[in-house]
Amino acid sequence: MKLLKKVLILISLALCLGLGIFFQTSPYHGPLFSENRSTMDKPQMTLEGLESGDYFNQVNDYIQDVNPWRQDLIQLKTIFQGKILRRPVVNNVYWQGPVQLPYLDGMDTDSLRPDLSAQDMARFYQKLQGDCQKYGTRFLFVGIPNQTDIFSSKFPSYMEDTGYLAQGEEALKEALDQAGVEALFLRDLLAQDPEAYYLRSDHHCSNRGLLLEGQEILKKMASPYGQKIQEDFEEVRDPRPFVGSRSRKVPGLGPKESLTYYRYKKPWTYQLETPAGPGQVLELNPEKATVDYGIYMGGDQAYSVLKTDRPGGLKVLVYGDSYTNGLESILAPYLSQMTSFDFRYGKKEDFFKELESGHYDYCLCIRDSGIYLKESPNGRFY
Repeated sequence: MKLLKKVLILISLALCLGLGIFFQTSPYHGPLFSENRSTMDKPQMTLEGLESGDYFNQVNDYIQDVNPWRQDLIQLKTIFQGKILRRPVVNNVYWQGPVQLPYLDGMDTDSLRPDLSAQDMARFYQKLQGDCQKYGTRFLFVGIPNQTDIFSSKFPSYMEDTGYLAQGEEALKEALDQAGVEALFLRDLLAQDPEAYYLRSDHHCSNRGLLLEGQEILKKMASPYGQKIQEDFEEVRDPRPFVGSRSRKVPGLGPKESLTYYRYKKPWTYQLETPAGPGQVLELNPEKATVDYGIYMGGDQAYSVLKTDRPGGLKVLVYGDSYTNGLESILAPYLSQMTSFDFRYGKKEDFFKELESGHYDYCLCIRDSGIYLKESPNGRFY
């Protein structure tokens, strides 16, 4: 028995040593689809890091991160939880419905619940509309239902009810109407077929939803272009894995999808300037192993200016967040200029400088229902 124990101990030590050597000689570097990120960079050794011990902690984290079996182990875990234990919530994602939805009881729901009343926000937009009119610009508020909002009926009873988002929209619509603020709410349009108009494994709208939204916005602005918007674009499916813009991937569970986008078919030229330099309406970087929602307008930008060769097209000043990026790529071919802001990263002073130039026909505020009544740098900036 003693000999057998020694043999087993030696085998265990040999396995541990062998696995350690294997992990060191065969690390995986690249995208971690299940976690919607890339593997860590190798830590740099510094005297300060050695003295504090932080370097060794970073090395330990790095070795775990580049484990070549990491994604396989995560997939086994989620399949076991979802398929065998029949748990509908894995990694704070409810995966049994038509789309993957956040399990709100496991998240900070303060990010969705309103901070302000509809009347507070209506007064804010009324003031902004007045500033726009002062400089010869029309203001238009565009409201888009958040994915968590539009699929609220798909949540099981034991998950938090998000019906308050739709109620907040009704209150805001009424308050904006009473304040005389021009608005366009797209809930009725998108609610006709939400499974077609939203991505299944990401919280943004799909290409079909974006095309409908763009069409309605152009109509509302009385644009001379875009009457046959459905005929102007071709649908393209990206062959790379889609990882979205949020960690919603649950390997082996729920819906799978690849990103499809609309590309403008007609010849047109444009210049897009971003803080990082020249950009593209569709940022299709072939060197990336995956594709995410950041392909639209190069992703979230503090400030960007797009100029086209469209004669007589509208000049539009637009602000919003990531919900805006995809829409901008649809609207771009029909405008002569589009200047966009994201107040999570940019400065309100730059925005007002553009507004005061008197250069724009329209100022578009594009909001999703999750932040209609939020007091934040991206929802209320004065």
